[in-house]
Parts: sequence; structure tokens; C-alpha cells
Amino acid sequence: KESERKGFMNKLYAIQEVCVSVQNALDEVASFGERIKNTINWTVPFLSWLAVVALCVCTVILYLIPLRYIVLIWGINKFTKKLRSPYAIDNNEVLDFLSRVPSDVQVVKYQELKQDPTPSPNKRK
Repeated sequence: KESERKGFMNKLYAIQEVCVSVQNALDEVASFGERIKNTINWTVPFLSWLAVVALCVCTVILYLIPLRYIVLIWGINKFTKKLRSPYAIDNNEVLDFLSRVPSDVQVVKYQELKQDPTPSPNKRK
């Protein structure tokens, strides 16, 4: 009976760990969606302007330079990156940008406190 109890408890802990990992993954996906929404909603105006300017620059580049050349340059950059700088750390600029945009939970958490317009009765004049 003792081995059955230990086996049941191990299964229970395994199920609990899987549930926690699924919940964390869903939280990351929801946070990613909220960050995109907050970029579009201009929650942080500087970052939204930065995104608009980057999209405008990409539009102009795609208009002026043929797509074949852009793909060629991208491919050369991708396959020679390790040769040029072997110890560089890979990063994704889009995910770096979105990590700076607050999610809805962070917006509520860091919202500025509103001042009460009515004077406090404890204040002396």
C-alpha cells in the first residue's frame, strides 16, 4: 500500500507541474497579445511612435529596393553572422521591443495615483 500511495502522490505532483507549466505558457501568450494591443492603443506613446516610424522606414525600403535584393542581403547576413562575430548573442528585435511595452497587468499595477481634488480635513491652513 505504501508504494501505491507514493506512486499516486508522484502522479499527482506530475499533474500539478504540468498544469503550472501550461498556465505559465498561456500567461506568456496572453501577455504577448496584450503588449501588441497596448502598442496599437498608444498606452506608451513613445514606443508606439517608434513602431510607426520603423514601419514607415520598412515601407520606404520595400518600395525602393526590390524584394530579391532584400532577401539576398538577409540570407548573407544570416549565414555569415557566426563567421563575423562567433561570440555574439542572438536576439530578436521585435520581442525586445514588445518586452518594453507593458501588459494590461503592468499598466494597472504601475498606474499613477490620482490626487484627490478635495482638500483633506486634517490639513492646517
